[in-house]
Amino acid sequence: MDSSTLDLQPLHRGAEADLFLSELPPWNVVVKRRVRKAYRHEQLDSSIRKERTIKESSAIRDAKIAGARLPSILGLDIERSTIIMTFIDGVLARDSIDTMSNTRRISLLEELGRQVGFLHSAGIMHGDLTTSNIIVPADEKPFMIDFGMARKSTDHEDHGSDLHLLQRSLIATHALDAPSLLRRVAKGYREVVGEEMAKSSLRKAAEIARRGRYFAIR
Repeated sequence: MDSSTLDLQPLHRGAEADLFLSELPPWNVVVKRRVRKAYRHEQLDSSIRKERTIKESSAIRDAKIAGARLPSILGLDIERSTIIMTFIDGVLARDSIDTMSNTRRISLLEELGRQVGFLHSAGIMHGDLTTSNIIVPADEKPFMIDFGMARKSTDHEDHGSDLHLLQRSLIATHALDAPSLLRRVAKGYREVVGEEMAKSSLRKAAEIARRGRYFAIR
């Protein structure tokens, strides 16, 4: 798909990619375009950006097949290292968790744990799982976004790293009782992956937490 024909409105500028809003009737879309790195040889840079675009789109596809809630890919422009995805209308979990009622917050965090469980059950590591990469729409069923660092992995160390990064985000960003929040995430996670896998992944998260002197998910 040729993304050069789309009318792009700047949404966010990142270190690895720029995000734009656009329309691909009947959808509102987000266009993610990986940026050129001047310090890399031009051909090498182009190859890296294309490879990462394909890798990210593959991770999103596999995660959706596994049941995870993510934006849908509507088009790829490999030559421009671009992914076109459905726009999810909502607020970042980072900006909404603290203002929710306790009942709604519990429901959100348990559902988030289930979503992470779908990823890990499919052998996918998100790689940047923070409350800044979770969108909460009006129905409060969270969507995970930004799979730019995702990769295939069945290693419990990698799954534990995802869980640790999420707990670290909750602890660093949110003023509420962090251990209680983390237990809700763990509850939803266990429901999807089962006790044996959950035990291994959560144990790894606890080990990583101790290395960094953070609370551990139990």
